[in-house]
Amino acid sequence: MNFIHVLSLVLSIILIFFRNQDKKNWLIVFLIFFLFSLFFSSLESYLQYKIWEYHPLSKFLLPPYQPISYFLSYAYYHFYKEVIWRFLGAFFVFLIIYFLNKIFKEGVFYYDEYYIIPILTSFIDFPLNFFLLVSGLLIIFLWHLIRTIIKKEGGLSEKISLRNYWVFLCIFFIIINIATKNRLYFLENFKP
Repeated sequence: MNFIHVLSLVLSIILIFFRNQDKKNWLIVFLIFFLFSLFFSSLESYLQYKIWEYHPLSKFLLPPYQPISYFLSYAYYHFYKEVIWRFLGAFFVFLIIYFLNKIFKEGVFYYDEYYIIPILTSFIDFPLNFFLLVSGLLIIFLWHLIRTIIKKEGGLSEKISLRNYWVFLCIFFIIINIATKNRLYFLENFKP
């Protein structure tokens, strides 16, 4: 468990209290997470550079002995990759939400879920962050199925949303992410 996982868990718990607030609070929390993630990755990269610079053997991995691209690729792979792919995954989730809502004529997600779900998926490592959206859609589908079959009311034309429960689902996935870090081997195949 590292700093980013703890920060994402703390911020998602804070977002429980902003569930029904305006977009400004959500964007502030997202910017805090984004800036802290970049700052923490940059700090780790800087400290790694300094460690290599003062070590008698690893100083040969830095300029003028090696091109700077060697260190930059190392820093990307070890410090920035998770952060970049986490936010790219959130962007892809936004696109999926947008297209699903257009396909079903605004019948799946409310407007505020356009920013709530991608912000919450940015708190979870890639590719596990897609499971937040998939599990949410599965819950919505099961909810429709139960209302249609058992209660004989509703149907797929009625809009059912998890907008008040996405935060709790996100906390569940963050805990799974922390508990299973580097042990979900089937997910490692999907990582770039």
